[in-house]
Amino acid sequence: MNDQSFEPGKYLHTLAYRCTPALVGDATVHVRHLDTETAKLWATFTAQCRKRFGKEEAQAPYTIATTVLQVITGGYVYFEPKGAAPFLVSRQPIDSDLLCKAFTLTYGLALGEQVEVIDLRQPPDLAVRIARTPEREFALEQHLAGAKGAQPDAPNWLYKSVGWGLAERLAAASFQLANGREITLRPDITGGLVALDDPWENESGGRYAVCRTAVRLKTLPNVQHPVLLLDARVSRISSSLIYSSTALAIQPGEGRPILEVKLNGRGGTKTIPRQTLQALGRLEMDYSILQSIAKRSEREQKLRERARAFKEKLQFPREHPGQIWPIPAKNYQHPIGTGVGMHHLRLLRAHADAVFGDDAQRLSLRQSAMTLPRRPTDPEKVSAQEYKRRKEERERTGSKEPLRPRGSLFPSAESLCTSVAESGFKKLRIACLWYRDETRQRMLQTFCHAFGLSPVGLDTQEGVELDLYQGRITAVFHYVPEFLRPGRGRDRAEALGAVSASLRSRDGVLVGAWCETELPHADDFPGTDARDLDDQDAKPQTKAVLARLDVPSQYLMGRGKDGVIEPGGEDHPAQMALLDLYRSLGIADERISNAIQGTSGFPVDQLAHVGVHVRQQNRRYGEKGEPKIVITATTLVPPQSPQGAWSLLGWSSTNPVWRPYRSAQNSFHARPYPEPSEESTSYRQKWDGAADMVERALSDLVDELDGVPYTVTVDAQSARRMWDGLQNIRLGEQPKPTGGDGSRSRYQLPGARLGADAPAAIIRLNTEDEDVPQPVSVTHLGKKDGAEPVEKDTSTLLFEVATDFGTPLWLLCNVPRAYDGSGAGRLGSKRTRWETEKSVQSEDRSKRRKGEMPQNFYAMTATEILPIGGPSDEAREALAAMTARLCHQTLFWSDRARYPVPLHAARQMDLDHPQYRREAVDAEPGTGDGEGAEAGAAD
Repeated sequence: MNDQSFEPGKYLHTLAYRCTPALVGDATVHVRHLDTETAKLWATFTAQCRKRFGKEEAQAPYTIATTVLQVITGGYVYFEPKGAAPFLVSRQPIDSDLLCKAFTLTYGLALGEQVEVIDLRQPPDLAVRIARTPEREFALEQHLAGAKGAQPDAPNWLYKSVGWGLAERLAAASFQLANGREITLRPDITGGLVALDDPWENESGGRYAVCRTAVRLKTLPNVQHPVLLLDARVSRISSSLIYSSTALAIQPGEGRPILEVKLNGRGGTKTIPRQTLQALGRLEMDYSILQSIAKRSEREQKLRERARAFKEKLQFPREHPGQIWPIPAKNYQHPIGTGVGMHHLRLLRAHADAVFGDDAQRLSLRQSAMTLPRRPTDPEKVSAQEYKRRKEERERTGSKEPLRPRGSLFPSAESLCTSVAESGFKKLRIACLWYRDETRQRMLQTFCHAFGLSPVGLDTQEGVELDLYQGRITAVFHYVPEFLRPGRGRDRAEALGAVSASLRSRDGVLVGAWCETELPHADDFPGTDARDLDDQDAKPQTKAVLARLDVPSQYLMGRGKDGVIEPGGEDHPAQMALLDLYRSLGIADERISNAIQGTSGFPVDQLAHVGVHVRQQNRRYGEKGEPKIVITATTLVPPQSPQGAWSLLGWSSTNPVWRPYRSAQNSFHARPYPEPSEESTSYRQKWDGAADMVERALSDLVDELDGVPYTVTVDAQSARRMWDGLQNIRLGEQPKPTGGDGSRSRYQLPGARLGADAPAAIIRLNTEDEDVPQPVSVTHLGKKDGAEPVEKDTSTLLFEVATDFGTPLWLLCNVPRAYDGSGAGRLGSKRTRWETEKSVQSEDRSKRRKGEMPQNFYAMTATEILPIGGPSDEAREALAAMTARLCHQTLFWSDRARYPVPLHAARQMDLDHPQYRREAVDAEPGTGDGEGAEAGAAD
């Protein structure tokens, strides 16, 4: 391990290493680069498959050939027939004659030919050209040196294959636990690791999960080498194969990686693709492991059919998976929790350091000079002397009061009134729509908590206003069961009746609706297909009705899986619902001013801040047509006077006009998601059209802001299809004219063509765990000579990445509330899942203990912040700090958000849309989960 000499400060440790030539050593792979003519033949093959299947989205099933080649060669094969540089890469050389036969069978089977009549002596042109493509052996180190002052430009095949050798090195040594136990890691064909020999099992037995370690090669902005990112996760194992999406399979023979096989078919009939078995059979190869998967699928399907025929409950055997480990198709309930925990990740770092030794270079990340805003919900600040005094007093009196109590979760009533006045209203009225008395009482109690009212003798009357604060904030309750209850086939607007008139914002009164809701239960709608239960959900129906009345709304769950909800203590869901209603109303209180105030020479508090959210809405069950593109945006506008409040504007692609946030959100929710154009467009045209809309929106915003400069914040993952300048490889490039192959975006960056009206800076965020280094711990190096380094498990600070050139990059560390909150227990902070404690049952309450295996283990996350543009390094640092502060202090939430306020508010507009369906975590078919005590462990 190459340690560096560090200056005093706080340094973040991550599971990220520079992937240098020394790290990969003499590893080689075998590559075939497919030429243009071969790519054209593949496109023709794809078009033939689409015509045969009658689906425009159908793809040529190249997984047939890939799986065949993986079985034949031992596993390490990756085939990419599309894109600018299609390739076939493998760890071992592949015989050209065998390759030709594999693709001949793939071609014929995909187009409907019987396997026995496919003539292997008359291969199609596609198979011939792939097989005749020269295979070259490449040393990985040749593509990892990196050019000084430039982003890595390594070929795509390197990113898919570099993990193969590195994973084998990591698997060669046992994973050491603190108690001396050694865990065996096996490499898999994806270039990762899996601990199949040491699975995790639930306490009652028969349900399993395994540890999977990812070994990914990525790039980071302005770092000249690709970066190796490690991470670990829990993969839950299904009791059934036929309801799973993939399966891990142990291959026969020594030294072969674990296969990861994609299963084919509908839920309840999943199995190995028939054509894959036929191809391997025709080639007379050993494919016993795939046959075992197919036979298990047949057995399970027979069990399923028997249960249906005799109207019995479906139950699959609870037994050790053996050679075949099915991975569930979705996030079902499971008796083993998610997450491996912080301690596991620190051990993984130690394992990688020991294996790679001096060949590995860690990324250096040092704390940035930034102070986080003090939030109203933060614990009280007290001196060390006062803390000691309180602690001694609590020990003496046996008090249960916290030593550092937190402030109020709710904004002050006066600050709410200030924001309401900034919006042009004199009064705020909250209309509470309910149909269970228990929910009505929860709403009333939450108001008491929020406004300091005494609940003694306090009650509500139908349609009569309840004064919450000086007549300027009131609540009114309406009993409207026909409007709110689940079901369909009724006129919701008619069910609302005369109440609708009192909901409109007019005569200086701003109105928001707080509504009761519940997820529809199958027991309430017998005979309804589970996939049709969404149509019974009242929330999207009522939200659309209220949006058409221009009434912002938020919802409170009145019934859960265990019946009517009656919290015994703090009613956090009700509190969060009320706070989110404030967000829907566009209220921005004094915390935003506190968070955004300038702390450097660059005046971030005098700029408007725009967040642009982009999402592709994929087709759901029963939907047709191309995927829809959804765009929402918000702008935080600075106050015109120092005593004023920040205001929030909104915009959406369905109604592309800037207006107050509440009205923009209502207008967006009152309409269906945008339909794709009827004109046939290419991928590039589709995303350029989306960028066009944003460009026009920013141009319109300039008029609204009347000279106030602004920034634009976007998420890298969702937005880089629209703007090439957000991609690491394109950072700092000058815009090039579109044309040629049509692969380049029309706009380099948001607002790039607005000239003097362009944004002052673009702030690119990345929260994708697969792309951002995983934080594991922090070291504090003191200034005094000889001072011992102080290690800390977690951090919530902002760290600057030591880049090689260009502008700086920052990581904001986040600690999940579930890890660090009151009573969280910090599971996984000191033990791995292999060392979990079991539950203890006792008549003595003090000796009872929950088992740890069903619980979720949490770890730090990181948000990558990259300011692009800006007048100086000082300005970019100020923008990064401001972004971190607006993540730390949300509009209305007691903890952090992964996105800063403008982007978070834009994203919430979309997530709250009536067509954005809610999902409950279901019990997996045939497992019995959801019936016992362990079912509650689902996340």
